[in-house]
Amino acid sequence: MAKSEPIIEIKDVSVTFNNNLVLNHFSMAVNRGDFVLLHGNTGCGKSTILHLIAGLVLPSEGEIYVAGECVNAFNEQQRRWLRRSMGLMVQSGLLLDDRSILDNVMLPALAAAQSMGEARRRAKAALETCSIAELANLSPTSLSAGQRQLACLARAVVNRPVVILADEPTAHLDKSNAQTLLNLFENFARSGVTVIVASHLKLIPSDLPSRKIALPDATGGHIQ
Repeated sequence: MAKSEPIIEIKDVSVTFNNNLVLNHFSMAVNRGDFVLLHGNTGCGKSTILHLIAGLVLPSEGEIYVAGECVNAFNEQQRRWLRRSMGLMVQSGLLLDDRSILDNVMLPALAAAQSMGEARRRAKAALETCSIAELANLSPTSLSAGQRQLACLARAVVNRPVVILADEPTAHLDKSNAQTLLNLFENFARSGVTVIVASHLKLIPSDLPSRKIALPDATGGHIQ
């Protein structure tokens, strides 16, 4: 049987910000359903890799491919649609305090032109999947740190993405809440979703095979 094409390819990419080399000729291939853990010190390029995949940052050199399409060549509208097809948990992924958790989770579905009814249905399903359906009508201000991260995950998966990108999702969680979140990532990976988690912590999945990629400090690398 022929080997399937990677869903994500980073080919010999370098990224420079303000004359500071963040990634140096970095390559990575990720297959559908892979669970990838990126870890390394602050400034090693973990977040930059996720931003490259989502089209939020363009490489100084090299190419990014998602589902066989070269992201470098996308215009801004195409990059927006790329992000809407992914589940993004960014470090600054704040919830809107003037809306309920359900309304927060609905937002990406509405942005993807779903009807109000369909967006609500998807949001309720996402909250159920993340085991926080009982929080639907609460304000974000009444949630614990762990509950807020679960709500952010529900918001990230409301459009049923085939790729989840999570940037430091467990940074401010205790061990128990971090493991709960990690278990949910594992569940998505088991269902065929590609999950890439960036963390300065060396996260340990319970029983799902994962690829652990340690990034050196601002020197790049080549990993397959």
